[in-house]
Amino acid sequence: MWGGSRALGRALAMGGWPHRPARCCPRVPPVGLERPQDLSQPNGSWSAAMRQHHQRLLAMAATGTWVRLPSYRHRLAEGTPGDTPGDTRLFPHAIDGAGAGFEIAMFLNATERRILCLCQTGPYLEGPPGMTHGGAIATIIDSTMGVCVLRVVGTVMTANLNIDYLAPVPLGTVLLLDGRIERMEGRKVFLSCHVRAPDGDTLHARATGLFIQLDPTKQQAQEKGGGR
Repeated sequence: MWGGSRALGRALAMGGWPHRPARCCPRVPPVGLERPQDLSQPNGSWSAAMRQHHQRLLAMAATGTWVRLPSYRHRLAEGTPGDTPGDTRLFPHAIDGAGAGFEIAMFLNATERRILCLCQTGPYLEGPPGMTHGGAIATIIDSTMGVCVLRVVGTVMTANLNIDYLAPVPLGTVLLLDGRIERMEGRKVFLSCHVRAPDGDTLHARATGLFIQLDPTKQQAQEKGGGR
Protein backbone atom coordinates (compact mmCIF):
# COMPACT_ATOMS: atom_id res chain seq x y z
CA MET A 1 0.00 0.00 0.00
CA TRP A 2 2.90 2.34 0.79
CA GLY A 3 5.57 3.76 -1.48
CA GLY A 4 3.95 5.01 -4.64
CA SER A 5 1.10 2.51 -5.03
CA ARG A 6 -2.15 3.90 -6.40
CA ALA A 7 -5.46 3.28 -4.79
CA LEU A 8 -9.06 4.17 -5.33
CA GLY A 9 -10.85 5.44 -2.25
CA ARG A 10 -14.34 6.65 -1.67
CA ALA A 11 -14.79 7.88 1.58
CA LEU A 12 -11.42 11.54 4.95
CA ALA A 13 3.97 14.94 16.69
CA MET A 14 2.47 12.24 18.87
CA GLY A 15 -0.31 13.28 21.20
CA GLY A 16 -2.07 12.02 24.28
CA TRP A 17 -4.81 9.50 23.45
CA PRO A 18 -7.60 8.36 25.74
CA HIS A 19 -6.76 5.24 27.74
CA ARG A 20 -9.98 3.49 26.77
CA PRO A 21 -11.72 5.11 23.77
CA ALA A 22 -15.44 4.46 23.65
CA ARG A 23 -16.78 1.93 21.19
CA CYS A 24 -17.61 2.94 17.64
CA CYS A 25 -21.07 3.97 16.56
CA PRO A 26 -23.37 3.72 19.61
CA ARG A 27 -27.01 4.56 19.05
CA VAL A 28 -27.57 8.21 18.19
CA PRO A 29 -29.96 10.01 20.56
CA PRO A 30 -33.28 11.25 19.11
CA VAL A 31 -33.44 14.65 17.47
CA GLY A 32 -33.20 17.50 19.94
CA LEU A 33 -31.68 15.53 22.81
CA GLU A 34 -28.06 16.07 21.83
CA ARG A 35 -26.71 19.58 21.61
CA PRO A 36 -24.49 19.97 18.52
CA GLN A 37 -20.80 20.15 19.39
CA ASP A 38 -18.18 21.70 17.16
CA LEU A 39 -15.60 18.90 17.01
CA SER A 40 -12.99 21.09 15.32
CA GLN A 41 -12.23 22.84 18.60
CA PRO A 42 -9.09 21.89 20.58
CA ASN A 43 -9.48 19.14 23.17
CA GLY A 44 -7.24 17.26 25.57
CA SER A 45 -6.11 14.75 22.94
CA TRP A 46 -4.49 17.39 20.75
CA SER A 47 -0.72 17.22 20.71
CA ALA A 48 1.47 20.28 21.14
CA ALA A 49 2.15 20.25 17.40
CA MET A 50 -1.57 20.10 16.58
CA ARG A 51 -2.26 23.06 18.85
CA GLN A 52 0.68 25.05 17.51
CA HIS A 53 -0.32 24.67 13.87
CA HIS A 54 -3.96 25.28 14.70
CA GLN A 55 -3.01 28.63 16.22
CA ARG A 56 -1.13 29.51 13.05
CA LEU A 57 -4.19 28.74 10.94
CA LEU A 58 -6.41 30.78 13.27
CA ALA A 59 -4.04 33.72 12.88
CA MET A 60 -4.25 33.31 9.11
CA ALA A 61 -8.06 33.26 9.32
CA ALA A 62 -8.02 36.47 11.37
CA THR A 63 -6.93 38.35 8.23
CA GLY A 64 -10.33 37.65 6.69
CA THR A 65 -9.12 35.71 3.66
CA TRP A 66 -9.60 32.30 5.25
CA VAL A 67 -12.59 31.03 7.23
CA ARG A 68 -12.54 28.36 9.93
CA LEU A 69 -15.15 25.69 9.27
CA PRO A 70 -16.98 24.05 12.18
CA SER A 71 -17.25 20.25 12.16
CA TYR A 72 -20.19 18.28 13.54
CA ARG A 73 -20.90 14.62 14.15
CA HIS A 74 -24.17 14.63 12.21
CA ARG A 75 -25.27 16.01 8.88
CA LEU A 76 -26.26 19.65 8.65
CA ALA A 77 -30.01 20.01 8.20
CA GLU A 78 -31.04 23.16 6.31
CA GLY A 79 -27.81 24.89 7.26
CA THR A 80 -28.30 24.31 10.99
CA PRO A 81 -25.99 21.88 12.82
CA GLY A 82 -27.81 19.08 14.55
CA ASP A 83 -29.02 15.52 14.47
CA THR A 84 -30.97 13.86 11.70
CA PRO A 85 -33.52 11.12 12.31
CA GLY A 86 -32.09 7.62 12.53
CA ASP A 87 -28.80 6.03 13.43
CA THR A 88 -26.48 8.08 11.24
CA ARG A 89 -23.15 9.84 11.68
CA LEU A 90 -20.70 11.52 9.37
CA PHE A 91 -18.02 8.92 8.71
CA PRO A 92 -14.95 10.92 9.89
CA HIS A 93 -16.71 11.37 13.27
CA ALA A 94 -18.08 7.84 13.65
CA ILE A 95 -15.65 6.95 16.44
CA ASP A 96 -16.36 8.17 19.96
CA GLY A 97 -13.60 9.37 22.27
CA ALA A 98 -11.42 12.44 21.81
CA GLY A 99 -8.27 11.48 19.91
CA ALA A 100 -9.42 7.94 19.10
CA GLY A 101 -10.04 8.56 15.41
CA PHE A 102 -9.73 11.72 13.33
CA GLU A 103 -9.08 15.08 14.96
CA ILE A 104 -9.85 17.62 12.25
CA ALA A 105 -9.81 21.40 11.77
CA MET A 106 -10.57 22.86 8.32
CA PHE A 107 -10.04 26.33 6.89
CA LEU A 108 -11.48 27.53 3.57
CA ASN A 109 -10.42 30.22 1.11
CA ALA A 110 -13.43 30.41 -1.20
CA THR A 111 -11.83 33.01 -3.46
CA GLU A 112 -8.89 30.73 -4.22
CA ARG A 113 -11.17 27.67 -4.18
CA ARG A 114 -8.74 26.13 -1.71
CA ILE A 115 -9.01 24.32 1.62
CA LEU A 116 -6.54 23.44 4.38
CA CYS A 117 -7.25 20.58 6.77
CA LEU A 118 -5.22 20.02 9.91
CA CYS A 119 -5.57 16.41 11.03
CA GLN A 120 -4.25 14.21 13.83
CA THR A 121 -4.72 10.44 13.43
CA GLY A 122 -5.71 8.32 16.44
CA PRO A 123 -5.17 4.69 17.51
CA TYR A 124 -8.46 3.42 16.06
CA LEU A 125 -7.15 4.19 12.55
CA GLU A 126 -4.34 1.62 12.62
CA GLY A 127 -3.29 -0.37 9.56
CA PRO A 128 0.26 -1.74 9.65
CA PRO A 129 1.51 -1.88 13.26
CA GLY A 130 1.81 1.64 14.60
CA MET A 131 0.83 3.19 11.26
CA THR A 132 -2.29 4.91 9.97
CA HIS A 133 -4.39 2.76 7.62
CA GLY A 134 -4.33 3.77 3.96
CA GLY A 135 -8.12 3.83 3.96
CA ALA A 136 -8.05 6.42 6.74
CA ILE A 137 -5.76 8.58 4.64
CA ALA A 138 -8.16 8.18 1.71
CA THR A 139 -11.06 9.16 3.98
CA ILE A 140 -9.52 12.43 5.11
CA ILE A 141 -8.43 13.27 1.54
CA ASP A 142 -11.93 12.60 0.21
CA SER A 143 -13.48 14.58 3.07
CA THR A 144 -11.15 17.54 2.57
CA MET A 145 -11.76 17.81 -1.15
CA GLY A 146 -15.47 17.12 -0.71
CA VAL A 147 -15.94 19.94 1.80
CA CYS A 148 -14.08 22.31 -0.53
CA VAL A 149 -16.42 21.51 -3.43
CA LEU A 150 -19.51 21.55 -1.22
CA ARG A 151 -18.70 25.03 0.09
CA VAL A 152 -17.64 26.51 -3.25
CA VAL A 153 -19.81 24.73 -5.82
CA GLY A 154 -22.65 22.89 -4.07
CA THR A 155 -23.73 19.33 -3.38
CA VAL A 156 -21.51 16.73 -5.06
CA MET A 157 -20.67 13.05 -5.08
CA THR A 158 -17.20 11.51 -5.41
CA ALA A 159 -16.72 9.91 -8.84
CA ASN A 160 -13.01 9.10 -8.69
CA LEU A 161 -10.22 9.37 -6.13
CA ASN A 162 -6.66 8.58 -7.18
CA ILE A 163 -3.96 8.50 -4.49
CA ASP A 164 -0.17 8.12 -4.48
CA TYR A 165 0.97 6.95 -1.03
CA LEU A 166 4.51 8.28 -0.67
CA ALA A 167 5.44 7.93 3.02
CA PRO A 168 3.79 6.05 5.91
CA VAL A 169 1.95 8.03 8.56
CA PRO A 170 2.63 6.93 12.17
CA LEU A 171 -0.39 6.99 14.47
CA GLY A 172 -0.62 10.34 16.23
CA THR A 173 0.98 12.21 13.34
CA VAL A 174 -0.22 15.73 12.59
CA LEU A 175 -0.95 16.25 8.90
CA LEU A 176 -1.75 19.31 6.81
CA LEU A 177 -3.88 18.63 3.75
CA ASP A 178 -3.92 21.25 1.01
CA GLY A 179 -6.78 20.77 -1.42
CA ARG A 180 -7.99 22.94 -4.26
CA ILE A 181 -10.33 23.01 -7.23
CA GLU A 182 -8.20 22.82 -10.37
CA ARG A 183 -10.91 23.19 -13.00
CA MET A 184 -14.57 22.62 -13.79
CA GLU A 185 -16.19 21.11 -16.86
CA GLY A 186 -19.95 21.37 -16.66
CA ARG A 187 -20.99 19.42 -13.56
CA LYS A 188 -17.54 17.81 -13.30
CA VAL A 189 -15.20 19.30 -10.69
CA PHE A 190 -11.51 18.31 -10.71
CA LEU A 191 -9.42 18.72 -7.56
CA SER A 192 -5.95 18.04 -6.23
CA CYS A 193 -4.76 17.43 -2.69
CA HIS A 194 -1.36 17.11 -1.03
CA VAL A 195 -0.87 15.54 2.40
CA ARG A 196 2.20 16.88 4.16
CA ALA A 197 3.73 17.28 7.56
CA PRO A 198 2.71 20.80 8.69
CA ASP A 199 6.31 21.98 8.42
CA GLY A 200 6.32 20.88 4.78
CA ASP A 201 9.33 18.58 5.11
CA THR A 202 7.51 15.31 4.32
CA LEU A 203 5.00 14.66 1.55
CA HIS A 204 2.97 11.67 2.73
CA ALA A 205 0.51 11.43 -0.15
CA ARG A 206 -0.84 13.26 -3.16
CA ALA A 207 -4.20 12.80 -4.79
CA THR A 208 -6.52 13.91 -7.54
CA GLY A 209 -10.27 13.68 -7.41
CA LEU A 210 -13.27 14.01 -9.67
CA PHE A 211 -16.54 15.11 -8.11
CA ILE A 212 -19.89 15.39 -9.87
CA GLN A 213 -22.27 18.20 -8.99
CA LEU A 214 -25.74 16.80 -8.42
CA ASP A 215 -28.59 17.86 -10.67
CA PRO A 216 -30.70 20.14 -8.40
CA THR A 217 -33.95 19.03 -10.06
CA LYS A 218 -33.25 15.33 -9.58
CA GLN A 219 -31.98 15.94 -6.04
CA GLN A 220 -35.18 17.71 -5.01
CA ALA A 221 -37.30 14.95 -6.54
CA GLN A 222 -35.27 12.33 -4.69
CA GLU A 223 -35.64 14.13 -1.36
CA LYS A 224 -39.41 14.45 -1.83
CA GLY A 225 -39.53 10.73 -2.59
CA GLY A 226 -37.80 9.85 0.66
CA GLY A 227 -34.39 9.22 -0.93
CA ARG A 228 -35.62 6.53 -3.35
